[in-house]
Amino acid sequence: MQVRNYYHCAECGREWTAVRSTQCDEGCPYCGARHMSPYRSEDAEERDDE
Repeated sequence: MQVRNYYHCAECGREWTAVRSTQCDEGCPYCGARHMSPYRSEDAEERDDE
């Protein structure tokens, strides 16, 4: 199962998504701030089928 995680950077305010096998913290791809936790997660396969 894959999980689509939704992130919001506390430093620069940008948002992004990442598909991973688990919920996990990510670094911001825009400013490099580290340890951003997902504010929402959903089953990635379910959404990809729509």
